[in-house]
Amino acid sequence: MELAATYDRPLAGDVRLQVYGGPVGEPALGPTAFPHRISAMPSPLAPISHHWLDSTHITYGVITGGVYGKRWKAEASVFNGREPDENRTNFDFGALDSWSGRMWFLPTARWALQVSAGHLTEAEAGHDGGPRVDVNRVTASMTHHRKLRPGSIWASTVGWGRNQDPGNDATNALLAETNVTLDERDTWFGRFELSQKSGHDVAIERHDLFTVAKLQAGYTRYFSAWNSLKPGVGAGLSAGIVPDSLKSLYGSRVNFGFGIFVTLRPAESGM
Repeated sequence: MELAATYDRPLAGDVRLQVYGGPVGEPALGPTAFPHRISAMPSPLAPISHHWLDSTHITYGVITGGVYGKRWKAEASVFNGREPDENRTNFDFGALDSWSGRMWFLPTARWALQVSAGHLTEAEAGHDGGPRVDVNRVTASMTHHRKLRPGSIWASTVGWGRNQDPGNDATNALLAETNVTLDERDTWFGRFELSQKSGHDVAIERHDLFTVAKLQAGYTRYFSAWNSLKPGVGAGLSAGIVPDSLKSLYGSRVNFGFGIFVTLRPAESGM
């Protein structure tokens, strides 16, 4: 997921310079990626808004420069914006011909706000074997963390993303997620999403845009740490909601899902 290095040094007063880069990393685009976002960590399922917000979290080639103070950070990246293939045991290098910029603002210790934009060259595979597609992306998000007591935290994120492919209509996605962890043991989580998807995204031969939604809720039970690892087991319920025009393909406008999972993570990150 990452093979990178960071250089950090003071500039003047509280302002510091940071340079980050490597063969595998994450450019300055979007909120913290869902595998590392505290508000998303208890659920193993990727958000359906992933490709509008944080799909660049595994990038094969990235260089980022930034300056930051106590409550703000400004960053810019050049990177390889091509989506990696499904063979995750090799490197999918490409030219560093994509770019992005991001601004963070932390008004208080509990809030983190970001806005970002970028151009991803040849980001997505072309439809029906056509040439790869460029994507212009804009995102905005706010995250809130509140410590309830030692070992207990309430974390929430609201995010919006917009993708524009040349020659196609722009599509938008909205995410709202939250979880509460008590005593580093019991976690309840929930997520609601709205996303505009093309006919290609939902595997039908139509050029319309479809607004789909997903509601998810679940519970994760963590156990005592073992060799610095924290195991857990959880379950989740979901409801996928499609428009009337897709009802015949999906069988119903509301389609339910259920899953049981196990998790193992470093004890320091057990939420």
